[in-house]
Amino acid sequence: MRPIQQLCLFALFSVTLFSRPPLPGDDPSWKEKPIPQWDDQDAKQILADSPWVKHVTLERVRDLSVFERRDGGNWDAGIAPGLASAGLVSALGVFDPYYEALARELARHMRSEPGKAMIRWESARPIRAAEQKAGELGAPMWDGDYYAIAVYNIPPPFRWNLANELKGLAYLKRDKRKDVKPARVQILMHDNGLVTVVYLFPRSAEITRRDPNIRFVAQIGRLFVSQFFFPEDMQFEGQPEL
Repeated sequence: MRPIQQLCLFALFSVTLFSRPPLPGDDPSWKEKPIPQWDDQDAKQILADSPWVKHVTLERVRDLSVFERRDGGNWDAGIAPGLASAGLVSALGVFDPYYEALARELARHMRSEPGKAMIRWESARPIRAAEQKAGELGAPMWDGDYYAIAVYNIPPPFRWNLANELKGLAYLKRDKRKDVKPARVQILMHDNGLVTVVYLFPRSAEITRRDPNIRFVAQIGRLFVSQFFFPEDMQFEGQPEL
């Protein structure tokens, strides 16, 4: 083989070797850099797919029967959105089983599938830095020392005391230790009509890398969210980031 051909082949091999796309199992580039050296691509990758970000399929909570609502003293509690908007229960007689079943069937057709939601462990330093680098507008803000977890782009159940209601319907479940309830809940409205719900859990309930997993559980209106986080993976530069 001529020397010039050998040189061309070597150059081609070098380009292929050093410019190959990332393979499964490769560490993302942001793990090898200090935060000031992150670029836009690093930030986007962290916010889309990292140990602090999860994508969960939403589930619907079972609708309460008319008798359960009556016994609970709240006719609007646990009622399907389509059912409430149709106004069929009050119009057709809430105690008639036939009309109750008819209204529920109509409501079932009116409701769309709940879809998916993104959950971020907002208080982690890499998430806050990535949001700033990516220029995300409206990122959650809060005062005080909390573990902050945000559920993004949820259809809002409109009620005047919604934040207090949501605070009582969420917790962090730790292995062999007491569940942690949120101290506060914030609701951020978006122009598209959806909301981001931010749960603020007290750091006095310590979470460490020795915890095998932390399960975040919440109910938002008639939607149910359950997702595991793994503190062992939620580290950066050798330090836990929660």
